[in-house]
Amino acid sequence: MIKNINIAWAECLIEDCIRHGIEHFCIAPGSRSTPLTLAVAKHPKATSHCHFDERGLGFFALGLSKARQQTVAIITTSGSAVANLYPAVVEAKQSSIPLLVLSADRPQELVAVGANQAIEQQGMFANYPVYSGQLAEPSVDASLANMLSELGHALALQQQTPGPVHINCPYREPFYPEQAKQDLTALYKQLEAWINSGSPYYQQHPNSSQPVVSQHWPELLEKSKALVIIGQQTAEQSQAIIAWAQQAGWPVVVDCQSHWQTAEEGTGLIQHAELLLANSRFAEQVQAELIIQFGGKLVSKRLNQWLAKSSAKYYLIDQSAQRVNPGQGIQQRWQCSAQAWLHAHPVKTSTSSQQYLERWTQAQQAISEDVNTALLDYSELAICTQISAQQKPQSALFMGNSMVVRLFELLGQPCQAEHYFANRGASGIDGLLATSVGVAEGLQQTCTLVIGDTSLLHDLNSLSLAANSQQNLVIVLFNNNGGEIFNLLPALSTCSQDQQLSKQYYQLPHQVDFAAAAATFNLAYQQVVNFEQFDHAFERAQQQAGASLIEVCFTPGDASARYQSLISQVASHDAL
Repeated sequence: MIKNINIAWAECLIEDCIRHGIEHFCIAPGSRSTPLTLAVAKHPKATSHCHFDERGLGFFALGLSKARQQTVAIITTSGSAVANLYPAVVEAKQSSIPLLVLSADRPQELVAVGANQAIEQQGMFANYPVYSGQLAEPSVDASLANMLSELGHALALQQQTPGPVHINCPYREPFYPEQAKQDLTALYKQLEAWINSGSPYYQQHPNSSQPVVSQHWPELLEKSKALVIIGQQTAEQSQAIIAWAQQAGWPVVVDCQSHWQTAEEGTGLIQHAELLLANSRFAEQVQAELIIQFGGKLVSKRLNQWLAKSSAKYYLIDQSAQRVNPGQGIQQRWQCSAQAWLHAHPVKTSTSSQQYLERWTQAQQAISEDVNTALLDYSELAICTQISAQQKPQSALFMGNSMVVRLFELLGQPCQAEHYFANRGASGIDGLLATSVGVAEGLQQTCTLVIGDTSLLHDLNSLSLAANSQQNLVIVLFNNNGGEIFNLLPALSTCSQDQQLSKQYYQLPHQVDFAAAAATFNLAYQQVVNFEQFDHAFERAQQQAGASLIEVCFTPGDASARYQSLISQVASHDAL
């Protein structure tokens, strides 16, 4: 076998990735990563996605992994290219999303000596990867087996604790296919059994033990004030939790990311906790004796504050190994799937919690008129509701961070979409467009992204990803000329001097022409300013191929004022 040794090592690495079930490789152009890039390009089972901006590429991979629920690989050249992946790596760690970063690097003798495009890449992402590894430089004296076993070990750890893995891959020039070829027959002979097996070189199977059953479970079933909370969950897990809780007769507080919208209609779903708990009297009256929470990253600030003050027995079930206890209360924690925990903790039909269930459901019914009235006028609140109402079945809804996701959480409207996403690991406003393009690509379904103007400005380069996507992606841009959420800061909304300070240091009005941005990337574009225009634009955008941008214009300060007004109404609601 006559071949360049860097090419040979990279081909073995990518082959083993494929055998481990990694199908998608997100690649940014660069010279040093040529061995990895060519190995992917020539592999018949590898699917590649290319983008010039590593920051956007990282978030695209994140969205692809979220949608496909499998590890996605990212390949970059050396230097600052790797550093641009940092925000996506952080989000992947915080959200337990499996990514594999394969960063090409200079050989060790070129690091820290002033060589071009050479930086310290080992440990670059600090403690955010669940595993960080440094491969040996390819040579006839080094062990290919060690490289393959390290990959298997890293992916085994990732399976136990989902999150990003970083493997740094140094390549010494020359590394192009026709350069410095040598006879590698002896090297391949050592791997003959692996080559012929079709299996990963090293594979560790996960612990399949069942979750420990709570010793107090029989007596807890008799509690009269038991509450179930659903955070981030897949549709399948969410439906199982809801059916389980409904059998027990327990109210279920649902987060906008929990996929409650996909469940069959039934009693006990509470989608307005953020509003209801603003009423201090109600919040006190519904103090629970037992709280069972599935998944973390709850959007509702008031729900998190209410949980932090609760003295209830608190169970939390989540597949990640992360500590999910922002209120730092007494907690029993299970690391397992929701369905595994439900199987170990069966419930029986009971009426012991009937009064508690009715207290929640009647309160939600009591504020329904307040919510409906808040949606009558053209506003960001009303358009969020219209998006929910017009979303097609077998589609995805991606909720942008900052104000957007809070509006969806506040309003809790029914929706026909099959999938619901938000980047709530670190809750940043960067990379949202790129992530949604990855989601659309992974699902091969229509995806609607609702995003604020400042968030889109953070990710304008990713309009290129959107323009090149073959999937139907509808980008709904809420343009209120700056950071609307900063109007909610308590000390910056009173006198004119405070308001000016808020604009200058927080909101940063921009006056950007988004029509020109869409035109730059050849994206279909329409600006709307009322219900009827949005209705037509959104309906048409969901039916056309490719990506499109709908800019929905609002008066600055309107959304935050309506948001606070609705919360104030419920807070003073006598019926609660």
